Amino acid sequence: MILLSMILIPVIVAPLAWIGEKVNREIPKYLSLAVGVFLSLCTAYLIINYPGNGFAFNEFYRIYPPFDFNLHLAVDGISLVLIGITAFLSITVTLSSWHTEKPGAYFFLILLFLGPMVGVFASLNLLWFFIFWEFTLVPMFFHIGIWGAENRIYAAMKFFIYTHLASVFLLLGIIVLFLSTHTFEFGKLLNVHLDPSIAKLVWILMFIGFAVKMPVVPFHTWLPDAHVQAPSPISVFLAGLLLKMGAYGLLRWEVFLMPNTTKFFAPLMAFIAVLTIFYAGFRALAEDHIKRMVAYSSINHMGFVLLGLSAITAAGISAAVYEMVGHALVISLLFMIAGYVHHKTHTWYISELGGIMRKIPGLMTMFVIGVLAAVGLPGTAGFVGELAVMLAAFDYYGWVMIIVPLASALSAGFFMWMLQRAVFGPLRETLKGLPSLKELPMVENLPLALYIAAFILVGVIPSIVFNLYNPVINTFSQLFQ
Repeated sequence: MILLSMILIPVIVAPLAWIGEKVNREIPKYLSLAVGVFLSLCTAYLIINYPGNGFAFNEFYRIYPPFDFNLHLAVDGISLVLIGITAFLSITVTLSSWHTEKPGAYFFLILLFLGPMVGVFASLNLLWFFIFWEFTLVPMFFHIGIWGAENRIYAAMKFFIYTHLASVFLLLGIIVLFLSTHTFEFGKLLNVHLDPSIAKLVWILMFIGFAVKMPVVPFHTWLPDAHVQAPSPISVFLAGLLLKMGAYGLLRWEVFLMPNTTKFFAPLMAFIAVLTIFYAGFRALAEDHIKRMVAYSSINHMGFVLLGLSAITAAGISAAVYEMVGHALVISLLFMIAGYVHHKTHTWYISELGGIMRKIPGLMTMFVIGVLAAVGLPGTAGFVGELAVMLAAFDYYGWVMIIVPLASALSAGFFMWMLQRAVFGPLRETLKGLPSLKELPMVENLPLALYIAAFILVGVIPSIVFNLYNPVINTFSQLFQ
């Protein structure tokens, strides 16, 4: 029941947060924090008791067996890592939103998002995976549309239309797969041999759905607008969790289920990945809007995730999952600080900033650490993830991948240029005397410190992450021989 409780309790508590605001404005945030702690404790229990390989903690609930519409929950090492990230971000996002407006509705939507999010990573029934997948869209739509910036309605509609249209392609792929196999169960689908033409059709339809959510070029255009308009804590959920849904779905329901078809499409995946890495890098280099620049750097990193998955080897898949973890931690810090910079300077534009290190050295020091992690400084998760992906790509595709390390230089270029213009140098005249240019209170500094501690910990001791899911990946990699 532990997995089902991790899905249901956030959803059950959500209305209490909404109602609780009428009694006391403090109640919603404390309920959200309590749920985050609950998810973290449950995740710790699962990790401690995980046998080391395969699926564990199986829960099977019969709903409509003739249609194979049964809720089957279980976790392996990959699921555990991503559920752990979900629990961790639930706490940090709550702390970062401590002083938000309309806390009842705000935390109601956060809790409504967390339950289905766990369901996405724990479901072994493809139809239930899709149901949880769709449920996560609604809270994000309202978060952007209500608490976002001036163009929030446009961004919310664009986000919903893009991702929902992608879900239509995903659903079509699921339907074709079910008509060919008569099952939604992951374990049964593993043992089914699909006709190659059907497999290719299913793979393409599902890939479109997952590629939009990741997102990768050319399906990416919804993300910068969503990030720019969303409140910064919600940008953390977008980058740290929603994007990971796409990569996880691609890995679980395509790479593992259709290994031969994936090998056929691997060069296409690699091409899209390299295109994404460089396109997003150059767009970030040209950006003056600090949050949009971070959004393009996020797309750049998701290109590395896709590149790792396209190297159909245990090393490539392992590197991709690690890159997902590192990206979630590093990009969350950068989005939060970008939001704080705007809040304190009343501008998003790098060209209007300058010298703010002189006024808020504590916050800007954490920003510099995050930037260094994003460009792959040794000792951080950013270094391990990108290096592992590049090595796997070299091993699988050969010297044609010599161009990929240039992307790291490109990332260093746009981030360092941003730091030079916005953070260092003399303080810009227009910023002098701003009363808002002061350090953050402890409750808002804490989640930033947690992000830094987390990506340094897994950067210095990457085995914490690798040891959890590598046995699973090694088992599935036998399918690619």
